[in-house]
Parts: sequence; C-alpha cells; structure tokens
Amino acid sequence: MVIRIQAKRAVFKPSPYETSRRSKGLPSWLVLLLVGILLGASGVLFVQTSYGPKQLSVLDSQKLINDMNSITLEKQRLQSQVEEFTQKLDLERTENTQVRKTLEQELGKLQSIVAPLKDQLNQFALTLPFDPKYGSVGISTAQFTQGKTGGKLSYLVWVMQEKSDRPTFTGQLILAFEGRHADGRNETITLPPIDLKIQHYQYVTGQADLPEGFVAKRVNAKVLDADGKKQMTWRVMQVQQK
Repeated sequence: MVIRIQAKRAVFKPSPYETSRRSKGLPSWLVLLLVGILLGASGVLFVQTSYGPKQLSVLDSQKLINDMNSITLEKQRLQSQVEEFTQKLDLERTENTQVRKTLEQELGKLQSIVAPLKDQLNQFALTLPFDPKYGSVGISTAQFTQGKTGGKLSYLVWVMQEKSDRPTFTGQLILAFEGRHADGRNETITLPPIDLKIQHYQYVTGQADLPEGFVAKRVNAKVLDADGKKQMTWRVMQVQQK
C-alpha cells in the first residue's frame, strides 16, 4: 500500500506593505468625498440662484456703469454750482458790508446836519403864537396852498401844547376843505384823520389829492382826542392860490 503525502498549501497572508495588489474599484471613501463635493457645489449654486444676488448680464453691467458715470457727473455739476453760489454769497456779503459802512457814514453826516436844525426848530417853536381855544392844545400856525385850477393842495400845520413839560398828547387832526367845482357846485371835502402825538409841538405836512377843477377857498382844522369824540381846538383858515 502506497501512502501519498501531500504538501501543505501555504496560507496567503497579505502583507500590509505590499503594493503589487490591483484594486478592482474606487475606494468607498473617495466615492463619498466626490459625492460630498458635488452635493456641496449643488447646494451653493442652489442658494445663490434662489436667495443670493442675481447675476448681472453684460447689458445690465454696462447700464449700471453708465448710471454711475451719470451720477458722478451730476455730483460734479452740483458741487460746481455750490462753489459758484458760495463765491457769489461771499461777494454779496462783502458788498453789503461796504454799503452798510457807506450808509452809516452818510447817516452820521445827516445826523450832524439835523441836530443843529432841530435846535433851530425848537427855538423857532418858542416864537410861535399859541392858540389856547378850548384847552392846552392849540393850532399855532398853518399854511395851505393850491393851484388856481384846483388839484393837489399842499399843507403845513403846527399843533402845540401850551408848555413843553406837559404829558404827551395823543389825538387826531381833521382837515375839511370848503370849495367850488368848475361847474359851480360847492362841496366840503374832509381828509382822513391824521394821528398826532405831541410833546411840545408837532408839525404836520403833506398833500391832499383834491379833484381836478375843485378850488378850495378855506379849511376847517380841528384837533380831537384819541377817541375822536372830544374836540380840543379848531381854526378856520384861508387857502392861498398860486
């Protein structure tokens, strides 16, 4: 009987350092990495498309650039206008300062002229006669002149208190002109009340626009109190024709 002894087959033990083995497919970790990258890129594209800012086209980008250029030019134009207006304002301020100084100088000259005249006027007022009818306020003197054919009438009326140290009198001056129209019709024309505020004296001057052809012969001048109810004094005077 023949006994056969078979050699034991060597059991294969792969070495961890062996590199000669061929891979039959991609490793699972690499597949997972690629799938993750694709999913991440898709998510970014989805978020940008759905919620992110819209991508501008070439035309939209060009329009945006043109709008920015227009805004820049408009800003430059407005800035130029602001600078121009600022220069004009500075120039006007300088001119106004010069004008103010000139007016102040002229005012000072006038005051130096008026002050002596006022003193002379006060001295003249002391020489005027006082009309004491009805009280302490009177019409001292007056002058009324009109052309021979009528029309405008110029007047100057001095109203005085008896003493310069009396309280200030407040009242009204009423002028009523009696005359005749060119057709022979007689009429009395009364002017609106003229306010008075008298310490010692007040002279009232002006022109009355009487109708053309109306020739005034005389005037009734009355001084009333502030309420216009009490008559303080009155005078009747002639109108001079020139």
